[in-house]
Amino acid sequence: MNARMIAVVLALVGILVLGGTPAGAADFTLKFANPVPQDHSWGRGADKFSELVKEATGGKVEVQVFHAGSIGKIREVLEMAKVGTVDFVLAGTGHVTGYVPEMGITVLPYLWKDTDTMFQALEGPFGDFLGDRLAEKGYELGAWWDNGFRHVSNNKRPINTVADMKGLKIRCLPAKVHVDFFKALGAAPTPMGWTELYQGLQQGVVDAQENPPAMVYLGKLHEVQKFYSLTSHVNEPGIVLISKASFGKLPQELQLAVKIALQKATLWQRAENAKDNEAVMNKLKAEGLTINDVSDETKNEFRKIAQSAYPGAVKDFGPKGKEIVDAVVFFNK
Repeated sequence: MNARMIAVVLALVGILVLGGTPAGAADFTLKFANPVPQDHSWGRGADKFSELVKEATGGKVEVQVFHAGSIGKIREVLEMAKVGTVDFVLAGTGHVTGYVPEMGITVLPYLWKDTDTMFQALEGPFGDFLGDRLAEKGYELGAWWDNGFRHVSNNKRPINTVADMKGLKIRCLPAKVHVDFFKALGAAPTPMGWTELYQGLQQGVVDAQENPPAMVYLGKLHEVQKFYSLTSHVNEPGIVLISKASFGKLPQELQLAVKIALQKATLWQRAENAKDNEAVMNKLKAEGLTINDVSDETKNEFRKIAQSAYPGAVKDFGPKGKEIVDAVVFFNK
């Protein structure tokens, strides 16, 4: 090896030791916090987003995905996004109500008549309004992801009537309207993070919970629950939040490419989630979970109780809360 080659080798070694960027490495690395297992449609959607960002930016931007709350609990990563140490946070909208109370409107029980109507509303003027409120808190609204209608599981009995809810210690979302709804049903609601839920059910801290089928299966909640009743009481969307503190550091053309990749990943995730929730019911039955339909008559009773809780809930949605809720209810007619 001649002197020139030795010099080149030494220079390359020096670059690596000093943390230099090797050829082909991304110019920007972004962190994506996903609270649920990687094989859920949210996790797969996040991975798909990462792939699409690499393709859309020609490898200039890398998205590192942290699954199953591995980088922190939802409330922790929401704070991290405010200061820019996490770039994307995926969460159920109920977890964002502590920052934007109006987000609680999205989890009003028996509000959304179907999933298509929900996304049409969220991608219209109502979603724009929520986006403005998020921007005031340091977040940019990235996308709305699907989770599916939530149903109640528990260890006591099937839910066939409103009376069957009485006394159940049920884990619920950290949204006041959610808590008030279950209190009105005679249950004992307990807000609890997703990553704490399995252990909470296992240890008897709570004896009931409510989630869509795919979340129940992939979270292995059927291992610590006996009954699953199809109440269809809430359709809580997922929300991808972008850190305003960090995202603005990207060149404008890369910001655009990343957002287009997120839009493509969103369409992919919604289709995958719909397939998952349909297919997983048979798996839950095969694992021994007792599943029962809830009659329309009982759902109507649930709906009346839910709507009776709306007036109390709107007080938390700002001075124009009633008008906003009325407009969203009107959209669902």
